[in-house]
Amino acid sequence: MRALLLAIWLGSLGITPTLAQNAAPSSPAPGPRAALAASPARPTPADIRLAETIVFYYVRKDPTTLFPVFAALREPGGLTRARLSRASLAGFLSMVFLQNRSRLEGWIGPAANYPPDMKSALIFALWQSGNTDLIYPLFHELPNFTTDKPGNLYTLTPRSDVEMDLKWGAFFATGNPGFVAAMVDALDAGRPLTGSRELDAAIRNTSLAGLTLNMRQHEVLERYIRQRSLEAGGPYKQVLNALLASRQAAYKPAPDHDGDFAGAIATLMLPEKGDADGMAMAGPDGPHTARRGDTIGVTVLFSGMQLADDLSADVSYDIKVTAPDGKVDPNSSQSGVAALKDKIPGRFNVLDSRSTLSIHFEPDDKPGPYRIDVLLKDNIGGKKVALSRSIELLDK
Repeated sequence: MRALLLAIWLGSLGITPTLAQNAAPSSPAPGPRAALAASPARPTPADIRLAETIVFYYVRKDPTTLFPVFAALREPGGLTRARLSRASLAGFLSMVFLQNRSRLEGWIGPAANYPPDMKSALIFALWQSGNTDLIYPLFHELPNFTTDKPGNLYTLTPRSDVEMDLKWGAFFATGNPGFVAAMVDALDAGRPLTGSRELDAAIRNTSLAGLTLNMRQHEVLERYIRQRSLEAGGPYKQVLNALLASRQAAYKPAPDHDGDFAGAIATLMLPEKGDADGMAMAGPDGPHTARRGDTIGVTVLFSGMQLADDLSADVSYDIKVTAPDGKVDPNSSQSGVAALKDKIPGRFNVLDSRSTLSIHFEPDDKPGPYRIDVLLKDNIGGKKVALSRSIELLDK
């Protein structure tokens, strides 16, 4: 048996960002939400990358990651497949444009290449961010609403789904939960909103739905709501606590866990030439048997690790492979292998390690079970999970 630990980025196995609205702000008072298609197309890997770049931008705030976003916006339908709304895109771009004026012309490029709905979102974002003077040079048009002074997205009290999505987009760009504070406030039934019972109920329900979905993926948002629950009282406190409990109920750690911190060993059959694309298929249901000449890739999946104040995670593991005769393969025995040492938006998406152990079975290897043992460690939370899995080498 030949074992080799490789540093390979396998890619996130997390949940695609979930944002249900599909409305576009075409003016300061956006119109009704456009209806979603009955059966929206499945998102492609590129669509998922687009959504993740936008929704989790605030984690690193790296402007160089946005060039592919503008390229994707030129393709019809990509935003819908990514389950993002045009209003959330406009709110996101408004905040990014506000902080990166010198980059705007290079980012946007030839305006004629954008579909009409994306063009309207870009124009809105330029106006909202105080860059109205760039609209005509880039798009050769100047809508009437651009003569008005834009409002403040931070202080805006949303009264529609579109306005809520604008604020969600601003949150994705900045990571500042203050942008969605009004939606948290709306959960307080004792707080007056519009004076209309029906509209108030709709605002509270939509606020709750958006907070529930996004809290599962954004640690900074859960921390904010938890703090607000400590400050609240009476029925409002009960509502916030129920919201936090819904996240806890939605997260089911893997069978091997220490508190929230959980893990699993994932395997896959590697192609002869080590095609890295195949690594993305690693999973807990990978091969449990092998034949001589096969090469098995082994990686580690995990979730629920503690995050530092700046959203940094630090996960590592020890690994070894024991042959049927009880001998540990020295090349497989590694300690302190880095699984994740980086900032991430949330604790509960399933991630995979940034390394993989390649096990190649030689012609003279003994048949029987080859046991893989992993000690997975959350170095911030002080949690440890022992994992074990066997690959049965068949005799023929």
